[in-house]
Amino acid sequence: MNKQFIAKHWYAYSYEKFENQTNDVEFILKILCEQTDGTPQNILEVACGGGRISVPLAQAGHKVVGFDADEFMLLRCYGRMKDIPNITCYQADAISADWGTGFDVVVMAGNILINIETEMDYTEAQQTFIRKAAAALHPGGYLILDYDQHSDASAVKFFNRLGESGRLGDNSEYIDELGTGGKIKIYGSVYDPVTRICTWASHSDLLTNNDERIIISTAGYKHIPTLKQVYEWLADAGFNLEKTYRNYTDEPLDDNESDFVRSTVWAKKG
Repeated sequence: MNKQFIAKHWYAYSYEKFENQTNDVEFILKILCEQTDGTPQNILEVACGGGRISVPLAQAGHKVVGFDADEFMLLRCYGRMKDIPNITCYQADAISADWGTGFDVVVMAGNILINIETEMDYTEAQQTFIRKAAAALHPGGYLILDYDQHSDASAVKFFNRLGESGRLGDNSEYIDELGTGGKIKIYGSVYDPVTRICTWASHSDLLTNNDERIIISTAGYKHIPTLKQVYEWLADAGFNLEKTYRNYTDEPLDDNESDFVRSTVWAKKG
């Protein structure tokens, strides 16, 4: 096994130990039930990862197709799919791949809008995701877009961090099924309020099951869009905004939110 294999396997395992919430899944299921009269939908999930969202959607009776670029995350999705006939997953790069057509609903959740991994200009990549979502839907189909919405003030507070911090939410060490243990550490996360770009440096510090140390350094960045930008991208792609939910409640999201909120958009393809 090479170092990249070990590191990617460990990350897929560790990510799922940290990213294991269910409130977003429950809310997506609630929206679908209310907005489609509880009828089974033909759903595409973009960047489905290990199936944290796709599998419960399929278990609720929807026909689900999911794709992701990370084969290690997809292996976890594949394992969860066992004995569930109405779900499939495949490997694809969201920027370059054809997403297919004729879906009733496209789900872009798990913060994928601000977690895109690409060498393309970030705002262009975000708009590309929304345009491809529209192309994948039949006329009258729906997009569920779920992501962290920040004002400038909340982004500065959240992303400007000097010193060392944990990539997976804390400084916990995770040990995967192969016996690899370790942490991901971030150094000097900085948010630029002019470009709305957050940049950081990080490294994975791992110890294999035969006591070999692996350190892999990376640099990352993400664009934090304004709500106005998201609405403009939706309109440009041919979507009609029907509702934006605030923090997984029926409370509508205000265009002038001054703090961090979770935004869940329900939009219809015209």
